[in-house]
Amino acid sequence: MRRRFAGQAAGARVSSGQYSDFLTFRLDLTSALLSERANAVYRERWGLDVRALRVLRIVCAEPGVTPKAVSQRALIEKTLLSKTLAELESRGLIGRDTHADDRRSVALHATPEGQKVAKASAKAGAALEAELAVALTDAERKTLDRLLGKLSDSLLDGASA
Repeated sequence: MRRRFAGQAAGARVSSGQYSDFLTFRLDLTSALLSERANAVYRERWGLDVRALRVLRIVCAEPGVTPKAVSQRALIEKTLLSKTLAELESRGLIGRDTHADDRRSVALHATPEGQKVAKASAKAGAALEAELAVALTDAERKTLDRLLGKLSDSLLDGASA
């Protein structure tokens, strides 16, 4: 199934040269297509999207993490994170407590069911990545990982300067 994006003619194929050769466009397009595919799998199996599962995995990995820290790690703005946390809590996947170090702050923790969903969804995510990686040789995958890391590090270094 071909996905149409704003301004795209019916039946037209999206390619980097058709709209833009900017790296940011190509990365955004690839990210959107990957998220769309993952969302289809995750919503069918757990009724959650990529963002909610990313948040759940962070909470599982860091018991007692604050919402502010989750927002920073997951790259989600506060209002959207608040809705996501409320959904995860209402489904019994996470809980909130008073933070042990700062009584004014909230500490998040995963429930046993949340741990189970996070673990299963991580396996599904790994399978989706393996499916994607079929398009690349092992050397290309390693090169892509190295280049993305280099770009991320460069941008993070620039942001802290």
